[in-house]
Amino acid sequence: MSKEGSDSITYILMVLTTSFWGGSFVAGKVALREFPPMTLTFFRFLIATAIILPYMWSRDSVRVPDKRDIPLLFALGFLGVSGYFAFQFTSLMYTSAANSSTINALNPLTSSVIAIFLTEERLSVKKVGLIFLALTGVLLTITGGDKYVLLNLSFNKGDLIMVLAMISFSIYGVYSKKATGKYSPLLVTAYVFLFGLIQITPLMLMENVLGSVFSYSLEAWIAVFFMALFSSILGYLIQQVTISKIGVNKTSLFINLVPLFVLIFSYLILGDPVTYINLVSAGIIITAVVLNTKLK
Repeated sequence: MSKEGSDSITYILMVLTTSFWGGSFVAGKVALREFPPMTLTFFRFLIATAIILPYMWSRDSVRVPDKRDIPLLFALGFLGVSGYFAFQFTSLMYTSAANSSTINALNPLTSSVIAIFLTEERLSVKKVGLIFLALTGVLLTITGGDKYVLLNLSFNKGDLIMVLAMISFSIYGVYSKKATGKYSPLLVTAYVFLFGLIQITPLMLMENVLGSVFSYSLEAWIAVFFMALFSSILGYLIQQVTISKIGVNKTSLFINLVPLFVLIFSYLILGDPVTYINLVSAGIIITAVVLNTKLK
């Protein structure tokens, strides 16, 4: 097969992956009709960890990280799994999947800003402009275009919680580079899932619903398995193949399609209306993130 044909298949697979990630927000809304947020996080990563950990052991020559790196991986488990998804699923109880994913789309740009404080990266004038452009998109999302929401500081609680989730994952993105520089992405992901699962377990037990979850509807469980198998496992594996084929920068551009898929799935599955503000704010944030990628 020619390189052009191979790249075309890679692009199609990555678009499919972003649809999985977009579907995760909608599946989360469906599952949260019955699952409490911590219990939902627990079962999503119980299933994902049970699959990816044995897979990593069968593929990697290095199977156990150095004990000196355990604190880093444990912290990544909080930033990328237990903390991030606890915030994300809690936010989805109070806001729409469209709002949640639009705020989350700011992640790549926020990561580059956080990296300035945690690394030796410098902030250019152009990047400052892109930050303000992206923040405009976020403000449009959380205010719904209503200036009185901003003036009265009467923000939707779910939107603000999603901002915390996005910041958590942005910090994860910065610090995960330290781990992936030493270990395979597969090993890092497997242990991040494992440590995140361990951390979320006490919070899941505090919700005290473990005895009743198996009476939840088939629809709710399908949503959980979709997030575990497609959004977490298949999404990760396809992303890694794509990075090896076309590089990190080109791969990262596809992530900007997530809010678009969320709008489509929210309309088709949840019956949520697609508003002018949704489209404009998502467009602003995606533009800022794409331009930021081109600056690198």
